[in-house]
Amino acid sequence: MTTLVERAVTPLDWVRSGLYRVALRIRPLAALITLRDRRVALTASLHALVAFALTLTVPTLLLALGPIFLGVAHVVADLRYLVLRRGLGKIWLVVIAVACTGIVVLRFAQELGQDPVTIARLEYGVVTAWMGAALVAGAALSRRFGRALLGFALVAAFGVFAQAEPYAVRIGFTHLHNLVALALWLYLFRARLRAALIPLALIIVFTLVLLSGRTYFWTERLGTAQLLGLHVLAASDWLAPGLPFYPAAGLTLSFAFLQSVHYSTWLLVVPQEDVKGQGTVTWRMAARSMTREFGRVGLALVLLSGLAVLVAACFDVHRTRNLYLSLAMFHGYLELALAAYFFTRGAGVTPSHAAAAR
Repeated sequence: MTTLVERAVTPLDWVRSGLYRVALRIRPLAALITLRDRRVALTASLHALVAFALTLTVPTLLLALGPIFLGVAHVVADLRYLVLRRGLGKIWLVVIAVACTGIVVLRFAQELGQDPVTIARLEYGVVTAWMGAALVAGAALSRRFGRALLGFALVAAFGVFAQAEPYAVRIGFTHLHNLVALALWLYLFRARLRAALIPLALIIVFTLVLLSGRTYFWTERLGTAQLLGLHVLAASDWLAPGLPFYPAAGLTLSFAFLQSVHYSTWLLVVPQEDVKGQGTVTWRMAARSMTREFGRVGLALVLLSGLAVLVAACFDVHRTRNLYLSLAMFHGYLELALAAYFFTRGAGVTPSHAAAAR
C-alpha cells in the first residue's frame, strides 16, 4: 500500500518541485517561502483572499462542493494533528474513540428517522461529558486545577443550555466550529503570533464585510446566487433560520467563507506548522507518514471514504453533502474536547513526528 500510494502521488511532487524552482528564482517570493513563518503567513493570507473572492462570486459552490472535495481530507487532518501526533495517553485515546463512535451512531439514528431534538439532547450529553473528561485528563497531567474549575463552570453552563435549547446550540455550533480550527492553530502550533497577524486581520475584515449581508447583492448581479440547484437564500433557511434578510444572508455568506478558511487551516496551514525546522513536507513523505499513523487498512478506509463521497455526489450532491456534514460532525466536537484538554494540560508548539516519518 505504501509503495502504491507513494507512486500515485509522485507526479504531484514533480509539479511541486517545478513550482518551487520557479518561485526560488524570484527573489521577493523566495524570501517569503524559504522561512516557515513567512510561508505560513503567505499561505493563510492568499487563501483568505481567494476564499473571499469565491464567496463574493460563487458562494453556493463553496457551500455545495467544499465538503464534497475537502471534507474527508480535513477530518483526517483533524485526527492526525490533534490526536495521533500529540502524544496522548492510551486511556484518553479510548475515550476519544468511544465518544466519536457514540456521536456517529446518534447521527445515524437521526438520519434513519429518529426525533432530531431527542438525538440532539443525547448528543450534547455526550459532548458535555466528553469535555468534562477532557478537563480532568488535562488537569491530571498539569495539576492546573484552577483552570479545570473554570473549564467545568463553562462546560456545565454549556450542558444546561444545550439541553434547554438543543436546536439553537446546533445552529450556533455549526457557525462557531469554523473558528475553533483558528484557535487551535494559534494555541497549539503557532510559536509567534506576529506571523499570524496579517492573515488573521484579513479573515476578520472579510468576515465582517460578509456579515453585513450586503455583498449578497453583488453576487445576485453576477447571476451566481444560485448554482447547482442551491440558492444562497435557501441555504440561509438551515444556516440562519428565522432571521431577517440581512443577518440571514450575512451569516450564510460568512459561513461559506469561514468553512473554506477552516478547511485551509487543517489542510494547508497546520501541516506546515507541524514540522521541525524550515523545511516542507513532500507528497511522498505525507503518504508515508499517513501509512505509519493509520496503518494500511486505515489508510485504505480513508481513501475509500473520500472516493465514496465523490461517487455519491455524482448522483445527489446536496443529499451527499448533508449526510457528510451530519455524520462528520463528530470531528467538530473532537476539536472542542481537545481544546478543553489542552486548556488544562497546557500546550506549547509541539512539532510533529513528521521528521521521524521521513
